[in-house]
Amino acid sequence: MSPADIPADPWRYLWYVARAQTGLVALGFVLLSVSGSAWILLPWTISRIIDEVLLAGSAEPLARWSVALVAVAIASSWVFVAGYRSLFMAESHARVRTVRNLTDHLNRAGTGVRGAVSPGEMVNLSTEDAHKTGSFIFQLGFGWMGLVMTAVGAVLLWRASPALGWTTLIGVLLIGFVVGPVLSRLQHHQIAYRSSVAKLTGQASDVVGGLRVLRGVGGEAQFSHRYRSASAELREAGYGVATADSWVQGLRASLPLALIAAVTWVGARLALNGAITIGELSAAFGMTALVAQHSGAMIGMAQSVIAAQVASRRLTAFFNTRSDIADDGTATGAGGTLRDPESGLAIEPGRLTVVVSAEAKPAEAAMERLARYSESAAEWGGAKLADLALDEVRERVLLLRDDYLFAQTLGETLRVDEARALAAIDTAGAGDVHSSLGSTMDGEIHNAGRNLSGGQRQRLRLARALAADAEILLAVEPTSAVDAHTESLIAERVAAARAGRTTAVVTASPLWLARADHVAWMVDGKVRATGSHAELSLQDEYRSLTSRQES
Repeated sequence: MSPADIPADPWRYLWYVARAQTGLVALGFVLLSVSGSAWILLPWTISRIIDEVLLAGSAEPLARWSVALVAVAIASSWVFVAGYRSLFMAESHARVRTVRNLTDHLNRAGTGVRGAVSPGEMVNLSTEDAHKTGSFIFQLGFGWMGLVMTAVGAVLLWRASPALGWTTLIGVLLIGFVVGPVLSRLQHHQIAYRSSVAKLTGQASDVVGGLRVLRGVGGEAQFSHRYRSASAELREAGYGVATADSWVQGLRASLPLALIAAVTWVGARLALNGAITIGELSAAFGMTALVAQHSGAMIGMAQSVIAAQVASRRLTAFFNTRSDIADDGTATGAGGTLRDPESGLAIEPGRLTVVVSAEAKPAEAAMERLARYSESAAEWGGAKLADLALDEVRERVLLLRDDYLFAQTLGETLRVDEARALAAIDTAGAGDVHSSLGSTMDGEIHNAGRNLSGGQRQRLRLARALAADAEILLAVEPTSAVDAHTESLIAERVAAARAGRTTAVVTASPLWLARADHVAWMVDGKVRATGSHAELSLQDEYRSLTSRQES
C-alpha cells in the first residue's frame, strides 16, 4: 500500500477502512435490516392474533398467524446472529488493516517519524485508535438497524393511525435534536482527552527507558513534577469526557422512555375512542418499545462515529509523516570507495578502516551520511548515493550504532541459521550472552535487552550485525562497553572474519588501531590526516588522543 492510497482526511480514512470490507458490511447491513424488520413485525403479528383470534373468538386464523409468528421469531434471532457475525468480522479485518497500514508506513517513513510520534503514541495508535476506527463499522450496522426499525414501525403505526405514526417520527426527531449538541460537546472533550493521553503515554514510555539515567543525574523529582502535571491535565480532560458522556447516557436512557409514554398515551386515547383496536394498541406499545430501545443504539452509533473520527485524526496525522530520506533513486550496481565530501572521509573497499575522532558525534554523522541515513552529497564509486535505489543501499551497507533490541528469542534476533548465528556470537565475543540465555537459540531477550548487561547488549548488537554479513559494515563504537581483554579478542576476530570485506569502525582504541588497514583522523568533523596508525602516531595531537584512550 503506497502512501498515496491512504487518505489524509479523517472522514475519508474511515470510509477507506469501511470500503475495504464492502462485502461483509453490505451483508451485515442487509441481514440486520431483515432482523430489525422481523423484530418490529413480532408485536404486529401478536396484535393480529389478539384481534382476529382472541377478540373475534375464531380459531381459524390461529394456524396462519402462528406460522407467521414463528417465522418472524426465527428471522429476528437467527438472522440477527448472522448479521452480527458479518459485522464483527468486518470490524476485525478493519482493525488488522489499520495495524498493517501503521506498520507499513512506519517502515516507509523510518526516522521521519522521530520526534513527530512518541513510542507511547505508537502504542495508542495500534491499539485504542485501531480498535475505534474498526468498531465504528460494527456500531454503524446497529445504528442502521435502528433506522430500519423506526421506518418500518412508523409505517405500520401510520397504517393503524396517522397520529401514532406522526408521534413516533416526531419523537425520534426530537431525540436527535436534543442529543445532537451534547454529542458535539462530547467530541470536543474526546479530542482534548486523546491529546492528553498521547502526551502522558509518551512521558511514561520515555521514563521506562531512561529511569536509570534519571536516577544517575538526580532528575527523578523533575520528571515526577512533569508527570503529575500531565496526569492532572489528563484527569481534567477525563472529567470533561465523563460529564458530556453522562449526559449522553442519561438522555439515551430517558428520552426513549418518554417516547414510549407519549405513543402509549396517544394510542390509549385512540383505543378509547374506537379509532384503533386493542390489538393495534398492544402493537403500538410493543413496536414503540422496540423503536425506543434501538433509538438508543442510534445514539450509541453517533458516539462510536465521533470516537472513530477522533481516532482517525490521530491516525491520519501519523500517515501524513514522511521519510526524511528521499526514495526516488533508481541506479544499481555501485561499487568502489564510499566517500563523504562534507567530512572528507573515504572508506576504501576490502579494507578495515578505523576512524579516530576526539568526539564520536561528528564521525557518527559522517557514517550516517555514508549509509544514507541522512541526505548528503555522499558518493559510492563516483555515483551519488542519492541516485541509487534506497533498498539496494540498505541491503549492501549496514550501519551499527546503539541499535534497539526487541523482545524476541536469540535466534529471532540474529535471523540466520544456528551455525552462522553461533559463529557471529563467537566473533563478537558474546558467548556469555548465549550461555546466560540457556545456551539455546530459543532463549528469550527482553524488550530493549533489559535482561542483559550493557556490555552484553553491545556485543549482541555486534553479533547481529556480523550475522547479517553485509557487503559494507560501518560501526560506531562497537566495543566501548567491554573490558580491554574482551575488546582485543573482538577486534582480532572481526578483522579476521571480515578480511577482504569493507569495514569501518569509529573508535580511538589502540586495540582496533593495531589491526587497521587504514586510519582516518578527524578533527572537528573533518578528516585531518590518513595513513597507518604508526604513521599518524608521529603527530603529537593524534598520539595524545589515542594514548588517553589506551589509559
